[in-house]
Amino acid sequence: MSLEVSKFRGVPIKLHFSLIIILVLLSWTLSSGFMPQFYPNLGVIPYWIMGVAGAIILIISIMLHELAHVFLSLKYGLGVRQVILFVFGGIADIKEETKDYKKEFKIAVAGPIASFSLALVFLFLWYLTLILGGSEAVPSGFMTNREDIEETANLVEQQQQQAGNLNEIVPMISGILLYSTVANALVGIFNLLPAFPLDGGRMLRAGLIKWNKSYDEATKIAVRTGTGISFGLMAYGFITIFTGSTLGGFWFIIIGWFIQTAAQTYLRQHEISNRLSSLYLRDIMITNFMYVNSNLTVRQVIDDYFNVYRKSEFPILNNAGSLLGSISNKQINAVAQDNVDEVKVTEIMSRINDLIVMDKNGRADEALKQIYQFNKNRIYVGYQKKSLLDNLVNSPRVVQNKEITRLSFPSISENSKPPQIKLEGIISKTDLLNIARSDNKFKDPQDKDDK
Repeated sequence: MSLEVSKFRGVPIKLHFSLIIILVLLSWTLSSGFMPQFYPNLGVIPYWIMGVAGAIILIISIMLHELAHVFLSLKYGLGVRQVILFVFGGIADIKEETKDYKKEFKIAVAGPIASFSLALVFLFLWYLTLILGGSEAVPSGFMTNREDIEETANLVEQQQQQAGNLNEIVPMISGILLYSTVANALVGIFNLLPAFPLDGGRMLRAGLIKWNKSYDEATKIAVRTGTGISFGLMAYGFITIFTGSTLGGFWFIIIGWFIQTAAQTYLRQHEISNRLSSLYLRDIMITNFMYVNSNLTVRQVIDDYFNVYRKSEFPILNNAGSLLGSISNKQINAVAQDNVDEVKVTEIMSRINDLIVMDKNGRADEALKQIYQFNKNRIYVGYQKKSLLDNLVNSPRVVQNKEITRLSFPSISENSKPPQIKLEGIISKTDLLNIARSDNKFKDPQDKDDK
């Protein structure tokens, strides 16, 4: 569950609800630990202001870190679906990864560079606070030969005493800037760990490819390295808990678990994509499929289709055999019982421009990517039926991008003439995953249930 708050060059920026957790925990940790340690003798309210401000600045800094990835990805022509900020940081959801190791390295390193740049900016501002804020701006136990700072600070203090009491405001600003400096530096350092899928892990993969490793081999090595580092972080977390730092150890365990889970998930998806990359939809699509006629009512579809065949979705064809859309269980259940005998399925169906329609020569791995990208459960395989009556505005066009062969319907409205698409087959997400995981990729695909 995420809330879109802004856009960067058309890319949605979303905040995940789990950010509430990190905002509360981090604010509490800063207000009760970090800030009192370096800036003692302040009140409860100033500490909480410092804690909340520090947590918000960290979230914004992580967003800027991810936007650095987005900027270079867009520059290299890679689509980006969205940026999501959540409890473990942020993710730039790039549609298609580049296999050019130079581009991958530059995209990956852009994030840490952004974090280190922010750390330098906050460090400079903090240094100005030390100069202009007097001794109140200097953290407790700060060890330095600060003769020049103190000389200027003494003059500033005299002016402050004449202007009013800033004994709480100055250390508050200093504390926020000090934490922002340290936090951004740590974010940059953490992301340089060669633990895939962190930035350092992607940089490691780029380096391995440059050193004559294949893309697949480099990915596996980077994932194994990331898995090893994740176990090391979790082990360190347990040791830290036993030595007395429960909260710190807990975070190391959670971060290690997150890296390990993300790395293994990526590897599984990578292997599935590789297994499907050699298959075309024509090889695996289900051609013996059930469909609903467009003139049926909701009651007829419930009684004759959903209650009989127990499927979650059916394609809808008109009398000429052209694909019009699809009808799902969810859409059927949304119709009031009093209306099921009057409402036609065409009134509540998903129209064809809401479906994923691909040519039979499209590749299976791209079909799976389309399913994940648009959050659908199946691919409809078909082709345009040629007709002298076809309207060019409403006619589908073939979108080809590398191995993608997809039919696109950009200008269809409620009153538009539906495109003439001959449905040849259906392939579901379940089918694709089962085929990818099976030792025999061609084992009776017609026998699979289109769930």
